[in-house]
Amino acid sequence: MNKKKSPLYAGIIGMGGFAAAHHRAIYQLEKENLVKLLCTCDLNPENFRTQIQQLNMTERAVKIFDNYTDMLDMFRNDLHMVTVPAPIHLHAEMHRECVRRKIPVYLEKPPTLDYSELLQMIEIEKKAEKKTNVGFNYMVQPLRHDVKKRILAGEFGDIKKITFTGLWPRYPSYFKRSRWAGRLILDGKFVIDSCFGNALSHFVHNILFWCGKDGIFSWDPIETVHAELYRARQIQSTDTVFVLASTKNVRDIRIILSHACANKTRDIERLYCTKADITFEGNLNTSEGTSAECIIKWKNGIVEKMQSKNDDLVVSNIRNYIEYLSGEKKRPLTELHNCVPFVMFNGLIYIAAGNIVTIPEQYLENVNTGKEENFLSIKNIDLIAERFIEKGQFPSDQKLPWAGKVGTSVSTDIDKLPSVIRTLAGKTST
Repeated sequence: MNKKKSPLYAGIIGMGGFAAAHHRAIYQLEKENLVKLLCTCDLNPENFRTQIQQLNMTERAVKIFDNYTDMLDMFRNDLHMVTVPAPIHLHAEMHRECVRRKIPVYLEKPPTLDYSELLQMIEIEKKAEKKTNVGFNYMVQPLRHDVKKRILAGEFGDIKKITFTGLWPRYPSYFKRSRWAGRLILDGKFVIDSCFGNALSHFVHNILFWCGKDGIFSWDPIETVHAELYRARQIQSTDTVFVLASTKNVRDIRIILSHACANKTRDIERLYCTKADITFEGNLNTSEGTSAECIIKWKNGIVEKMQSKNDDLVVSNIRNYIEYLSGEKKRPLTELHNCVPFVMFNGLIYIAAGNIVTIPEQYLENVNTGKEENFLSIKNIDLIAERFIEKGQFPSDQKLPWAGKVGTSVSTDIDKLPSVIRTLAGKTST
């Protein structure tokens, strides 16, 4: 008879925001006897009485703390893993404290958006007994890996261009949900929160994944960035990003991301290769939930279509990390050092643009959603985004009255990030 495996003991740093998704995922995996939640924490745990009740934390004997270091100290000899779905600017500190106590870390994306801080985290990681996983959720999809293998085999020829349009509407409350939302700096620490660095960072990471040629788990480093950054809201950072970039292996990458819109676009990654054009949608809505779908249109007219049903991506990613810790998988899906291309890319868009242009009110519109809040949208943002993707025309090229100027940066400029961020933050009192 097969010996029944014992569950791994876990802790979660946080209860609010995206931590709720981690709690639901751990609870589901606990029902599968893969993990047992021992402890969690929040500065104000009394605010989560409903969640505590809904997730049966009392019955599950989950110990709740108001200080994460107290939690780690009490359970340091018991925990097999800790998940960290905390504010971005606290990730490095929390990762360090877990590694000091020899506790493996599942770190929510992004690991940090401060490039020099990421390098420090990678150095600290050398002392870790088990490698950290960074929760870029789409990396768990088998279909994505299958397509990457075919790219590496040269089946589609060289990738000539990759495009992505990510228009994700956000209510005003999104930017008021926490002190760090939409900030460049908070309490003297770099946050650099934005649609590019946070909400849609999965897709930027995915694009660099397609570009990497050093095996399945490779992400191509950025070489050149041309960017224009805008804000429709009274925030410190940017809510609308236009980027043209090149990596070592792909010379034409076009990305437009915005929260200042009324209609959500489908999250389609488009790869234009010499032998075929590929569209990959990681969260296609279907009658049975969401699926990963890949459509390959060959130059000879043949069309391939593949689809694979998604499980809950947070559950799937944490399960994958448990399998790594249990010795069933050789490595985490995204290690800290794999994030260097993404974090550098994020920094280079600010260095390139050199400014975040505030769009005047007359070029914005409040869109009635039929709910308590309206969307604030840049007028004609859908058309502006389409022109950028199809023709490579920035707002400045389109002669829009609110447009700024396109700027350029290269990888060696990344050391300028601290001074650029401080300058940008100093231009607003938000």
